[in-house]
Amino acid sequence: MFKVIVLACHIAMPNDCWEYHDNRGPYEEFSKCVSRAYEMANDIRQINRGIIMPRQFKCVPLKGTQL
Repeated sequence: MFKVIVLACHIAMPNDCWEYHDNRGPYEEFSKCVSRAYEMANDIRQINRGIIMPRQFKCVPLKGTQL
């Protein structure tokens, strides 16, 4: 099981960043986690009209029932 975390930063202040945690997962397959990360990145870009841009993502493996 994997949980998605996307890091997005303000374009004018690259040190001003936020973590976005997925509320749909977790995902059993790594490939589904990656797909969801890209979906979240596109949504972040659209909602913030290009002011906040996704920089990185992680698919964090979960242990047991951990979220």
